[in-house]
Amino acid sequence: MIYLMQALAFLLDVAFGIYIFMLMLRILLQWAHVDFNHPMTQFLYLVTNPVVNPLRPYIPRWRALDTPALFVMLLLQMLKGLLLALLLGYDLSLLGLLVLSVAELLSLFIYVLIFSLIIEMVLSFISHDPYNPLGTFVYRLNAPLLRPVRQRLPVMHGFDFSGLVVIILLQLALILIVAPITDIGKGL
Repeated sequence: MIYLMQALAFLLDVAFGIYIFMLMLRILLQWAHVDFNHPMTQFLYLVTNPVVNPLRPYIPRWRALDTPALFVMLLLQMLKGLLLALLLGYDLSLLGLLVLSVAELLSLFIYVLIFSLIIEMVLSFISHDPYNPLGTFVYRLNAPLLRPVRQRLPVMHGFDFSGLVVIILLQLALILIVAPITDIGKGL
């Protein structure tokens, strides 16, 4: 019976995780001003618009932030946490669930950025094809993160260490920001 519960928890985590990941990418693409005509952007909008668009009249955008998508992401993360807690027999308060959901989303956000930086670094060694859809997607996504570091850190002997610096800073954010929020959520 325990194995069945673990399998169901895994499937729930994957199903919710994929859609939350798509919503996260949608928000990040808008933040990075990735071209709407990019095939990956169009796919993400096609998949997420049916859930996000009905909320637009009720939840306005805030500056460049797609708040309806952020709201859906938070609700789905909370629903996932609630279902997993019920399935596995954990006891969570509503406030604890909210705080843990925010911590999970922050963690996902940071890991998506770290992964995209690693992809960019690998692509820079393999090929710098300006027409590669993945390359342009990742370069545009990482540009707002790398720009301030590149302005302060010069290229040394042909190597750009800005990606490594940003990854270290993101890891520190996981340790110093996300981990304490998670601990607070578990204590509530």
